[in-house]
Amino acid sequence: MSSTEPKHGLAFTLSHWLLALLTLALLGLGWRAQFLPMSGDERGFVDDLHVSLGLTAAAVLVVVVVLLIRSHDRMAPSGKPHWSDAAGAWLVILAVALFAALTVSGCLRLGYAGETVQFWGAPLPAFGEPDDRLAALSGHIHNISAIALAAVLFAHGGLAVAKALRPAPSTSVAGFPSPLSADSYGDRIAREFSRKMSLYGWIGFWLQFIFAFLCALLLQIATAGRMLSAVNASAGDALYWSGCSLFLLLLTCGLCFYYTRQAHPVAAHPHYYFGQVPGPTLWYFSAGIFLGVLGVLSSFGGVALSIVLLIAKTVSQPPGIAITDPSKIIRALDVFILLMSFLLLMAHFIGFGVSLWLRVSVANARLKYRRAHGRSGAI
Repeated sequence: MSSTEPKHGLAFTLSHWLLALLTLALLGLGWRAQFLPMSGDERGFVDDLHVSLGLTAAAVLVVVVVLLIRSHDRMAPSGKPHWSDAAGAWLVILAVALFAALTVSGCLRLGYAGETVQFWGAPLPAFGEPDDRLAALSGHIHNISAIALAAVLFAHGGLAVAKALRPAPSTSVAGFPSPLSADSYGDRIAREFSRKMSLYGWIGFWLQFIFAFLCALLLQIATAGRMLSAVNASAGDALYWSGCSLFLLLLTCGLCFYYTRQAHPVAAHPHYYFGQVPGPTLWYFSAGIFLGVLGVLSSFGGVALSIVLLIAKTVSQPPGIAITDPSKIIRALDVFILLMSFLLLMAHFIGFGVSLWLRVSVANARLKYRRAHGRSGAI
């Protein structure tokens, strides 16, 4: 085995196999509930067990992803990977995305069907209102994601077998090429970008974390107020946009923290990140820009709906006449939703700016590095 492969600890191994067993159990329970006839009590027990195992597997999946990222950070780059390694990495990413889609669509199906989501016997808070159309749509997404996940896991298993049968690479050449390791100018460029990456990563992380904490409190207050007062359906639309924006904000907050973790490998291996043509794809900068754009659009939708609602209520109030319709009264709930949408919009602008600035900075650092060593090529 090459010394550049990641060394996984006992925690990752146990979590990985626990997730594999939970996934097989979930696929088996889902197949039984979908195709085998059962009585009412038996179906209720299977559904509750399926939901509880699914939420447990989602929590284990988060642990596995965190441990995998940590092990990847400690691994030194080893040049161009084998095609099976690249395909396996993309299959893992696809499996994580499908598992997230399974969890979200399953919870949405139960919520829109008017059923209570129970986690090992403990009922979870309800959300939204019953909607047969959305419940059916969520159910279709859940079934399609389950079939796709089974296919992805089968393909990943085949790649694992092919990798085990693949001959071991030669170890006569060092795994990491660093012919310019003694170049002080290249090291200075790498250290400068590494400091910039770490600084902007921490700034983006803490600012977005504070905004996410405040918005989570406002969202909790607004959700509780909406449950106590069933009027004003337009506020519910703004709440949905704000909830999506908050979820995207948590993802971008995690990416900013990941920037700080990747700063050290960039400084330690400048030739790999700046000298190769074409250079390695720094996917996390592109992902941060993409999530930032989505967050800005979703939060802007919440701001627009909130402002339209306030203007409509203000225009509909006749001067000098008491308001008898509760849906036309401007309440504190409307102000909370508008404030939360503005905070989310500011936070996503910060995340988008940090990712875009670092993406431009790494392109400039590569250009300086290659000019200093007489190299050219794609940035």
